[in-house]
Amino acid sequence: MHALREDLEMEDGVARLEPRVARIEADVAQLNSRLAGVEVDVRDLRKSMDQKLDKVDARFDKVDARFDKVDARFDRLEAKLDVALEKLDVKIDRVDAKYERKLEALTTRRFTLWITVLSSAATMVAAALAVIFSAAHGH
Repeated sequence: MHALREDLEMEDGVARLEPRVARIEADVAQLNSRLAGVEVDVRDLRKSMDQKLDKVDARFDKVDARFDKVDARFDRLEAKLDVALEKLDVKIDRVDAKYERKLEALTTRRFTLWITVLSSAATMVAAALAVIFSAAHGH
């Protein structure tokens, strides 16, 4: 009897569990269905994002190409500017040397002029002194 009682309790427990299991199975089926929908949505989103990213990459490639052209232009301008600045440096050095020579020549001329003036003045003073002393001896 005890065994029969256990069998009845077991059947009663199974009978109570069957609706719960059926509900759980329905919930799992519904979750699987929803998950399949989410997987499709994610797959579609991924495709859409890949397409958008490909477009963005293409735009960046175009911008990179433009920057490469601008960089090349700047490199050419920089090379021209370097050549022009080198030529300008040579011209400035030539003008500087020319003015240095002229300044040196002027300085030499001034010195020569001062020597000439001083020499002339000394000669005049000597002549005046000679006249004064010779006139004083002659009277």
